[in-house]
Parts: sequence; C-alpha cells; structure tokens
Amino acid sequence: MSPESIWFYELAGERHGPAATAEVLALYGRGEISSSTLVWREGLADWTPFSASELASAVGARPGPPAMPPVLSAVPPPVPRSAEPFIPRAARLRPGFRPSIRDSYGRAWELLKTRFWPFVGCFALASLILSVASQFYIPIFFLMFPIMGGLYWYILRCVRGKEVTIEVLFEGFRRQFGPLAIANLIVAGIGTAVAIVAVIVIAIPIMLFTQGGQGQIEDPLVIGAIIGGSFLLFFVFLFPLMILGVVGTFATLLILDCEIKAGEALALGWRATKPHLFKFLLFMLVNAALSFAGMLALYVGMFITGAWASIALVYLYEDAFGEEAVPGR
Repeated sequence: MSPESIWFYELAGERHGPAATAEVLALYGRGEISSSTLVWREGLADWTPFSASELASAVGARPGPPAMPPVLSAVPPPVPRSAEPFIPRAARLRPGFRPSIRDSYGRAWELLKTRFWPFVGCFALASLILSVASQFYIPIFFLMFPIMGGLYWYILRCVRGKEVTIEVLFEGFRRQFGPLAIANLIVAGIGTAVAIVAVIVIAIPIMLFTQGGQGQIEDPLVIGAIIGGSFLLFFVFLFPLMILGVVGTFATLLILDCEIKAGEALALGWRATKPHLFKFLLFMLVNAALSFAGMLALYVGMFITGAWASIALVYLYEDAFGEEAVPGR
C-alpha cells in the first residue's frame, strides 16, 4: 500500500472522501471509523471492511512525510445498501396508548395510495410464498412469522419515510430468524391447542344428541339447537385466535424493530393488546370483512384489501411502540 493512496470510506451508509492514507488512519485512531467501516481505493474491485484492507496493517505505524495525492483515474462503486447501520429501538410501550381503528385505516389508505402497486405486489408475493409453505404443513409453524415479518418490515420502513427495496421482504430470513421462528412456534402451538379444544367442545353436544336415537336428531328444534350452538361456540373460540393474531403481529415487528427475544416480544404484544381487547376484536372483524369483500371481487381484490389491512396493523404497532410522532397523523 502506498502512503499516497486515495481512500474513500463509508459512514452511516454515505460515501466520504477522497482522503489520504494518513487521514483515514487518523480517523480510525480517533474512533470516528471502526474496523467494520467499509473502505475503497483505486485498484480494489469493491468496498471492503477496514479490518480486511491494507489499512489495518498500517495502524500504529509511524506516519511518513505528507505527499501530494495522485489523481484518481477511477470512481468508487456505490456504497452497498447493507452498509446502512441498523440501530435497534428501545422495546417499550407508549404511555397512554389507545388504538383507533378508523384512524389507522384512514392513514393506511392514504399511504396505500402513494405506493399502490408496490404494496399490493409485496402483499401478493408474501401471500404466494406463505401459501406454498403451507402446503407442507410443518414449515408453516416456523416460517409464517419470518415471511410476514418481511412484509410488515417493508411497510414499517415506508411508514417511517425510509427507503425500501424488494429485498426488504426477506428481512425475516436475513435477520432475527431464530426469535421469529420461536415466536411462530409458540403462537401456532397456542392456536392449535385452542382449535383442538374448540372442536372437542363443539363435538360433545352433537355426540350427546345423536346418542338419543335417530328420531330425536330429526327433530327441527334439536337440529336448530345443534347448529346454533355450534356457531356460537365457533365464534367464542374464534375471538381468542383473532387476539392471538394481533399479539403475534406486534411480536413479529418488535423482534425485527428492537431485536429482542421471542418471549419478551410476545409479552409486550399482549401488554399492548390486553387493555383494548374489544377494539382489537373490532379491528380483526373489519379485517375479516375486507378479506371477504376482496374474495368477492374476483379474488384479486383480496390483495388490495389485504395490503390495506396490513398497513393499518403496522400503524397500530407504530402508535403503540413508536418513539416519535408518525408522519401523516
């Protein structure tokens, strides 16, 4: 390495330079850049960490006399997007959080209109990946949260005014896959247990009535009681599953946003949801109604309503756990 080399270096995802070798070493010595900082000079194919460059071997060497730097004959490549540092947020619930269904859907619609096709396309892609994974049954118990986490993370960055690319959809696999998979297993396990209990409870009255004989089961009043009771029990057990879905979504975003463990994320998600069960049930019922309306619209409309509902849910998360005011509110 020549002491006259011209270097460029990255800070917070931005390119800085040109700078002479001695200047870059001085920045390192003052702690303004670190061993993981990306650097580049003419002759290198791409950006490389400071620790993997010739600069690392020159740390502590006696500086030579200053010299006029040579003229650059090449332009440095763009700084990789992955160089943008990720700083986890503090995982805490906003004091006085109160969910607003109308407000969250209103803001979600306004944001959806600004990036309509990207949002709809991302929701469709995530749904397609999820449907393929669900065909194998077992993977859905630990892949649903990483898949949907990427979609929610894409939306959350848009809500916060950050730059997004299609690669963000795979953030749940690139980062925090383990905690997301564990949270997925916990939520799926609880949901499966609730579903099994519901099937057993609904089946018991039917079995009791059928034991009374064929004539009794043909009685219209008995048939009506069985059908009405089954529907009632179905909705009674459906409500906990809806709340579990909200808690799971909050936990997914907390794991990606704050890099906390699955148990802590689920506990925080439940803490935000528990005081407002009725409002979140109403939100999920509106979500279900939108999904049904989307299916009626030649099924394609489900991607639009699904994207809309997903954005609204992310706004609820930001209202509950965000650190600053949400743009557009």
